[in-house]
Amino acid sequence: MVHILKIAAVVIVVTYALRLVNAQSDWLVFAGLAIIGLAFYFLYTVVGQIVNQLKSKL
Repeated sequence: MVHILKIAAVVIVVTYALRLVNAQSDWLVFAGLAIIGLAFYFLYTVVGQIVNQLKSKL
């Protein structure tokens, strides 16, 4: 259940960061891209944890 909440949080963060990417200021655009990159890295680690848990149950 916790993993589902983490994935939902990543989706919400990416959705908000896309608004920053469409901003007029260059700093906001770069900040939005950085947030999206960090969110995808976090998603990658969460998926890795899920896969490890599934492997241990088999």
